[in-house]
Amino acid sequence: SAARLFGSSISSENLISVSGVVPEKVVQAVLQACRSGNFDLANKEVNNFIAEGYPASQMLTQLFEAIVEDNDISDEQKARISKKLGEADKCLVDGADEYLQLLDVVSNTMQAFSNMPEGFAYEC
Repeated sequence: SAARLFGSSISSENLISVSGVVPEKVVQAVLQACRSGNFDLANKEVNNFIAEGYPASQMLTQLFEAIVEDNDISDEQKARISKKLGEADKCLVDGADEYLQLLDVVSNTMQAFSNMPEGFAYEC
C-alpha cells in the first residue's frame, strides 16, 4: 500500500505511482513524438515508457482518452488511431509483446497524423 511505501505523508504523485496510472506527461510525450513525425523520437519515448515499467494496456487506454478529447485531431485520424489502439489491446490480451505493440501504435499514429494512406508501405 502507499502508506507502507511512503509513510504517513502521501502526496498525489505517490498515489499515482502505485495506482498503475501512467503520468499525463508521459502520455503527452508519446503523443508529441507521434506528432513530430520523427520515428526515432517516438521509439525513444516507447523505450522510456517500457523502462519505467508502466502497463502498456494502461497507456493504450490513456492514449485513447487523450486522442478522443483532442479537438485538433480530425475524426478520420481519431478513427484510424482508435482502430489501431483496439487491435493492439486485443494483441496484448492475447500475450503479445508490449514494446512491439506500442511501436505499432506509435508508427500508425504518426501515419494518421501525417495523413498517409492506410496500408502505406515503403518499397525499394
